[in-house]
Amino acid sequence: MKDIAQQKPLDGSGWFGKVMAGLVLGAVLATGLMGVLGLFFHADAQLKTVTSQLLRWFPGPVWGILVAFSFLFRSPRQAWVVLALLNGSVWALFFLLHGLMA
Repeated sequence: MKDIAQQKPLDGSGWFGKVMAGLVLGAVLATGLMGVLGLFFHADAQLKTVTSQLLRWFPGPVWGILVAFSFLFRSPRQAWVVLALLNGSVWALFFLLHGLMA
């Protein structure tokens, strides 16, 4: 097991892969989180309700945060793997909740 002092320090290498992971998988993750929240809040198509307004404005800031935090991964591969696993978890939760609440 590597010691913390021996790990590769964060640097600017692989920035394109990290940004693309944040942009692509971050958008899918933000959408999945919006779906999970929509199920929890029992959101409907009424645009003037507080719930729909919350869900309408939720993905943008979350997506921006995910893109920003994608730079904290040590490599582009790690960013893609971790975000893909998070996506799988969130979307599995969404479909499970959707199936249970239907």
